[in-house]
Amino acid sequence: MQVNSNSIFYIFCPANFATGGPEALHQLGHRLNSLGFNVFMHYILKTDQDPVHPNYLKYNLSYTDEIVNSKNNIIILPETYLAPIFKAKYNAIKKIVWWLSVTNYQITFNQEKEKVKHKKFYGIKSYLNPKKYAPLPTISALKRKRVLNLAHSHFSMDFLKTNKLEIIGKISDYMSDSFYEKIANHVKKEDFVLYNPKKNGEYLERVKALCPDLSWKALVNMSPDEVAYWMNKSKLYIDFGYHPGQERMPREAILMSCCVITGSQGSAAYQDDVPLPEGFKFNEAIDSPEAVANQIMLTLNKFEDKIQLFSDYKQKIFAEKENFDRAVNHVFNKN
Repeated sequence: MQVNSNSIFYIFCPANFATGGPEALHQLGHRLNSLGFNVFMHYILKTDQDPVHPNYLKYNLSYTDEIVNSKNNIIILPETYLAPIFKAKYNAIKKIVWWLSVTNYQITFNQEKEKVKHKKFYGIKSYLNPKKYAPLPTISALKRKRVLNLAHSHFSMDFLKTNKLEIIGKISDYMSDSFYEKIANHVKKEDFVLYNPKKNGEYLERVKALCPDLSWKALVNMSPDEVAYWMNKSKLYIDFGYHPGQERMPREAILMSCCVITGSQGSAAYQDDVPLPEGFKFNEAIDSPEAVANQIMLTLNKFEDKIQLFSDYKQKIFAEKENFDRAVNHVFNKN
């Protein structure tokens, strides 16, 4: 898209909140700022705390509560916070939605829909009187408002194309330097199998029952340093959870020389998003737990051979920052 030299970017982001989405939003702000654009973070859902999470001070971004509603300016919104699209005070400013997670949009939309489902004729009322009745951010409503859209993954790109939304490009995030600083290649690998109990359910429990003698380690209630400690010394990380986007933990595991097994839900269904070698991605509806258990045992026993299969994926992760910079330059017309 064409951006004027006097344009101002406002990036909407949850205040004092550290997860993959906010990190990506700060990465985008940092890159736009380095290209010479005028960029401000606009923090939402604020409390009495400093809105800038300590993890993001390194991006050195200014923030503001005031937004100039001009056609030359641009607001960038995560897919979970689309209310500004329908507000009169933002009627002139260009609006871009960055689809960091298709799933989180659907969850948020369903929650909003649930709140108004008992209000008679709410859809018509919100269309006729949006000042009083906040419109639901349906796909049709986004099209009517001529919102521009950025994909984050091939999963989200497919979603945008299927729904015929106007796409201006694809920008994926990158692993921050803090992850690379935790890599400890000198640590001896052991036969630990890591998993996140918050993201794995009954299917993994069936797999675990087939391998009761293995050392299973749940990554729960741990600091980032503790997670890194276990990834550096373990041979395998398993994630059968839903992948709403390009998840960070599998990438972190690969950087720390773990083999990785995933399911095929959400973004994991797309090999371009989660490019695991053949035999390390399973479909829970088709593949038996016995097949997974066999791959686990083979991976642990032949680790030195199996880890080599992940070298292409690791190189792709190493190139994320360069690809991110190139994508931002391309989308916002910087050569």
